[in-house]
This record gives sequence, C-alpha cells and structure tokens, in this order.
Amino acid sequence: MSSLCINTLIQKYKHKIKNVGILSDDISQIKLILRDSYPDEERLFAVEGIWAHQKLLDAKIEIKAFLFCPEYVYSDEAVALVGSFLDKAEKVYMVSQRVFQNLSERDKPDGFLTIGKLPTYDIDQWNFRDDAVIAVLDGLETPGNIGTILRTCDGSGVDAVFICNKRSRITNSKLIKSSMGAAFVIPIVEFKHVDDCINWLAAHSFNIYLADSNGDKSYKGYEYKGRSALVLGSERYGLSEQWYGINPNVLSIPMFGICDSLNVGTAASIILYEMCLRKRMGGCDKVTS
Repeated sequence: MSSLCINTLIQKYKHKIKNVGILSDDISQIKLILRDSYPDEERLFAVEGIWAHQKLLDAKIEIKAFLFCPEYVYSDEAVALVGSFLDKAEKVYMVSQRVFQNLSERDKPDGFLTIGKLPTYDIDQWNFRDDAVIAVLDGLETPGNIGTILRTCDGSGVDAVFICNKRSRITNSKLIKSSMGAAFVIPIVEFKHVDDCINWLAAHSFNIYLADSNGDKSYKGYEYKGRSALVLGSERYGLSEQWYGINPNVLSIPMFGICDSLNVGTAASIILYEMCLRKRMGGCDKVTS
C-alpha cells in the first residue's frame, strides 16, 4: 500500500522533484551540512527520521530542502510525512538507495532527510515579561551539553538562550539531536562579544546570576525576583572575566562527595528549574508531584 501511495505523491509533485546523483552540486551541499562544514551564518541544519520530522512540522520550521528515496519509505506514517514535506520544501530531491545510504547515518533509514533553517530573532523587538528568565552560555564547547541545556530551557519555561564567546555551531548535528526538538522553538541569540551581552542584559533590567562552583552562596539562597539571567561557562575555561566586574550574584550547587562540580548540562537543569519554579509557581514549596 505504501509503495502505491508514494508513487502517487511522486506523480503529484513531479514538477517539483529533481532527480540527483551522488556527484551533483546539490548533494555536495547537503553533505557539507550533514558534516557540520557549511557556513553557520545561514543557520542550516540537517535532520533524519520520522520523529524529528514531526517536530519540524510542529515547530513550523522553514524547510529549505527535502531529500527522499522511495524504496526506503516503508510505512504509512512515513508516506504521510513525505507528502507534507514535498508540499512545504523549497527544493525537493529524489535519490537512489545507493545515494541515500551514502548520506544516512542510520542502519535502517526511514527514507528521507531534511535541510531546515533555524529561526533568527530581533531581540530589540522583544517585549519580555517582568519575570523573564534567560540562559546565557559563555564559551560552551560541547554540542551535546548545549543541546541538553536547550531541552531543559524548553521544559522549564526559559524565555531565550543567549550565546557569547561562541565555541560550537548551533547547527551542529549532535546539538540538534540532543535538544530533542528544543532547538526549533527556543529563541537562540548570538552575541559576538561578551560585553555586548552584558550591556543588553543591563539595559533591559536583568539581574545576573553566575553559576560558579567556587561561589559561597547556594543557588537555593536567592529569590530570583524580576528578570533573571543565569550565566553558565565552559567546564574547561570557566566564565569570562567581564562577568565578575559587574557586581553579579554568584551561586553554586553544594557538593557533598569527592567531585567539585557537576557537568554544565546537569548544573543548568538544577538551577534553571529552581529559578523558573520560584517564578511560575510561587516557590518550590508549592510544587506537588
């Protein structure tokens, strides 16, 4: 049944579908994106699989290109998704099994992959609520950690993520995967310089909290009133010195074992949930399971 349906779709969209081989310029560009070698400024990323494509549709992400191999589209769910992406994609490519195997990272591929574009944001046009929370990532290097933090931000209700002292691409495939779709919906804004980020936060009345394992005060000791920005630094390099020159609130997570700190993704989850629960639910004492 699915093969009949996919053939029907091919006929319906034949005016839009382009047959391409492994040596085509189109495939070469897609390979660069898959290998995280394409210019990051365009915010192009690649995803594969049914679950990821459903998240793309839910988030209404701009679809720049859709590539599929009819022989691998085996389920009714997959066929339905192919139909949706044939309709929405700016460009559509149909490839052979051999070409798709060359591109796919999966042992059992679903038969399609997409090139999407992460949204861009004009923060000067934002109207932040009075209890807004922003996570600031200063010099984080590991894409998986950043993706995990984005996932936490989505779950806890963080308003945006700012990135400064950038050391990882926001379109990195590991970042996209580990975010579990959060990268599609959490506003991500990049600052070229740390001072630019500090100045923006100050101009918009954000109270700044630094996550520092050497901090004397526990994260539980703050009320997090008003607008709040949590700054998280690289596990290797720590936070940029500029943050300590603005009289910030420095906090830490108490450690009772032999380790002196937590993974930055884990630390972010603990602190951001604390901040957001206090703001959204009037304090953790009012939270029920």
